[in-house]
Amino acid sequence: MAITGNRLPENVESIETDASGWVPVTNCQAPTRGTGGVSGSYCMSFRSVAAGDCRIEVMTPVAIDVTGESFACAAVYPPAAGLSFRLEIRWYSPSGTLVSTSTGPTVTSTGAAWYQVGAIASTPFTAVRATVALRVTATAANQNWFADRIFLGDTPEVSTGNLLPFNFEQVEVDASGWFAASNVSINAQYSGAYWFSSLLATASAAGPSMVRAALSTAPAVTAGTEYVASAYISPTTDGLTHHMEIYWRSADGVELSTTSQAWSAPAGTWTKITCVGTSPPGAASARIAMVQDATAAGQQVRYDRMVLAPTSALSVAGTLVPYTVADMEAGLSGWTVSGATAALSTTSVSGAYAMRLVASGGDLEAVTAVPVTGTQVGHSYQFRPTVRRGANERPYRTRMEWVDENGDVLRTRWQGWGGGSNTWFYSSMADVAPAGAVGVRLALVVEDANPGEVYYLDAVALTEGGLVAVAEPADGGGVSITARGLSAGGPTWRWGLYRLIAGQPQQPVRGWSGDLEGQTITSDVAVTVDYEAPLGIPIQYRVRLTQVSGGSASLSYITDPITIDAETLDVWIKDPGQPARSCRATVQTLPEWQRDARQGVHYVRGRVRPIVISDVRSSRTGSLGLVTRTTSERDALWWVLETGATLLIQWPPDWGESDVYVSVGDVTEGHITGLAEHHDRVWTLALTEVDRPIGGIVGSASRTWQTVADSGPDWATVLGGVGAWLDVYSGEGS
Repeated sequence: MAITGNRLPENVESIETDASGWVPVTNCQAPTRGTGGVSGSYCMSFRSVAAGDCRIEVMTPVAIDVTGESFACAAVYPPAAGLSFRLEIRWYSPSGTLVSTSTGPTVTSTGAAWYQVGAIASTPFTAVRATVALRVTATAANQNWFADRIFLGDTPEVSTGNLLPFNFEQVEVDASGWFAASNVSINAQYSGAYWFSSLLATASAAGPSMVRAALSTAPAVTAGTEYVASAYISPTTDGLTHHMEIYWRSADGVELSTTSQAWSAPAGTWTKITCVGTSPPGAASARIAMVQDATAAGQQVRYDRMVLAPTSALSVAGTLVPYTVADMEAGLSGWTVSGATAALSTTSVSGAYAMRLVASGGDLEAVTAVPVTGTQVGHSYQFRPTVRRGANERPYRTRMEWVDENGDVLRTRWQGWGGGSNTWFYSSMADVAPAGAVGVRLALVVEDANPGEVYYLDAVALTEGGLVAVAEPADGGGVSITARGLSAGGPTWRWGLYRLIAGQPQQPVRGWSGDLEGQTITSDVAVTVDYEAPLGIPIQYRVRLTQVSGGSASLSYITDPITIDAETLDVWIKDPGQPARSCRATVQTLPEWQRDARQGVHYVRGRVRPIVISDVRSSRTGSLGLVTRTTSERDALWWVLETGATLLIQWPPDWGESDVYVSVGDVTEGHITGLAEHHDRVWTLALTEVDRPIGGIVGSASRTWQTVADSGPDWATVLGGVGAWLDVYSGEGS
C-alpha cells in the first residue's frame, strides 16, 4: 500500500513488481527485485561494480512543490558494519537539466540491519521536478545492498500546535535536534515508530539519563501562557520512572525554572508522557527534555513525536475548561470521582488518554475538582463532554452546577443521555449563567450503576453558546422568550417552543405563522412573545430541537420559572392574533355562566315519562361587567372589541375563574352618571366561550410603526445599522 503523500509511483516506492523505476548512475549494476524488506514482500537489490561510491537513482523525475519544502527518506540495508550511506534529492529544471543536489546526513552502519536515511530541503529556484538517489560507500566489488520504502513528498505537517520542526519531532533525518545532556548516548534509528524512525537513548550508567532538545530547538514562548510538552516513549526495561520536562529560559539564555512530571511506562510498547506548565515571568524560550531513571548501564528507551505546544492550540476553540482537566493528557488530578475507580486509558477520542471509570456500585459521579471559571452572568454556555459506555451499561446524565463566590450552588441543570453502545457520544447541554455565578462544576453522573460497568470520559469542553432560552416579562401582559442555539442540531432538525404549567399538558406557543411546532431553522436565535401566558402562576418554557430525518434524536432546554403580575381587580382582554389591541379593564361584575342544554323532549302517547334526546351541552355564555375611568381606557376597550375577533380573557389567579377564549356579542356602554364632565363608563359584554383560534401573531403589543417613526427624524436614521425589515420591526440594531 502506497505511503500517503508520496510523489513517487508505488512500484518505485516498494519495488513489488520490478525494479524498472530505478537506474544505476555511478559504480552500480542494474538493480533487481529482492525478497523481504520493510514494506510488502519485496525490496530493491543493487550491487557495486567496484569499491567506492555507488549511486542509484529514480529514473523519472516527479513534479514537486516549487514553493515549499520537500522530504525524502528510505530504508537501507547494508551488508556489514562500518559502511556509510546517505540519501540525495536531485532537482531538475523544466528542460530536464540538473539544477542542484540536496544531501542528507551520512549514516554509518553498526551491523547488517535496516537503517533510515533522509533529507529535508527547500526547492531551489528554477527547479520543478526531483528524483531520489541512494549513495553508498562500497568496500568491495559486488557488494550487495538493499533498499525499500522510498519516499519523496512535501515535508509532513508537525503535530497540531507543535513549535518544534518536523525532523526534531519525528527524527526522520537525523538526531541533530537533540542533545545527550547527561549519562546517555543517542542516535536516530529505524524502529517502525510513528513514521519510520525514532530517537534511541542508551543509558551510560545507573542514574538519571537525560536527552534534551538542542539549543537550536528552543522555540520562543510567551510569559504567562500555558504549554504542554509530550513524547511517546518505548523503554526496554519495566519499572523505571520517566520524566517529561520543560526548561524555561530568559532572553539571555538563563534557565528560570523547570516544569516536570513523572510517569511509568511498560517495556516494549509506546506510551505518551506529558507535562503541562505556565511559562514564568521573563520567559522567552523553552527547551524540553526526557529523563529515564536508569538502574543500570545499557538500558534503552526510544523517543518519538516530541511536542512543545501552547495548550490553546490543542483545546476546543473558546473552551474555558483547562487543558489538563479537559483532555486528561497529564493525569486525572482535575477530577473528583465517587462510586467508581478512575484510571487513564488509551481508549480515547482526543489525544492519547481518556478517563476510564469502573463502577463500584451505587451512584457514580465524576466532577471537576475545581469549578470552571471565566463565565459571565447572563451568557449561555455549552457543556460538551465526550462519553463512551459499554453495550449493557445504563443511560447517564450530564450536570452543570453554578456556584457563587462561597461555593454555594445557585442552580443545577441536568440532561439525560442514552447514547450509543461502545461508541463515543458528544453529550452537549447548555445553560445560562445565573446572577451571582462565578463558576460552574461539570459532572458525568450514572445513577445506581451496577458494579463493573465501564464508562469513558474525554474531550470535555465548556464554550459559549448551546441551546438555551430566557423568559422575561413583556409589554401587553406577555412573556418574551429568547431562544439561542437553534442551529446546534443541524440542517435536518426542527424546533418548537412550548409553555409548561404544573399539572397541565405542555402547550405550543403561538408564533408569527402559527403554533411553534416543527419549525424550520433559519437562524440561530429566535425571539417570541407569548401573549397567552396565564397571570399570577409560575410558567416555564421548553425549547426543543428534534431530528426529523435520519434519526430520532432530540435536545431541549427549559427556562427558569416566570410569573406575570396579576392585578387585584383587573382582567386582561387580549386579541391572540393582534396583541397590540389587547388591554386591561376593571371588573364590575363577573359572568353568571350558563351552559344551555341541547335536547328535545318528546311525550309519547300512553307513556307517563317523556323521551328526551340530548346532545352535548353548549359552551358557557354570560355577561361580563366592566368599568372604565378615562377616555383612553374607553378607546382601548373599543379597539380590542371592534374587530369582532375571538378574544382571550385572563383573570387574576385567585378569582377561581379559568382563562377563556370568547366571542363577544352585543356590547353596552353606559354612563355611571348623567353629568357630562364625568368620563366613567360601565360596560356589559355578552360572552360565548369558543375554542382557541388558529393562526399566527400579527404585530406586537409594544412596537408599532408609530414606534418606528418616533425612533428617528428620518428613514436614514431608522434604517441605520439594520440589515432587514424584520430588524426594523423588532428593534434589533436600533
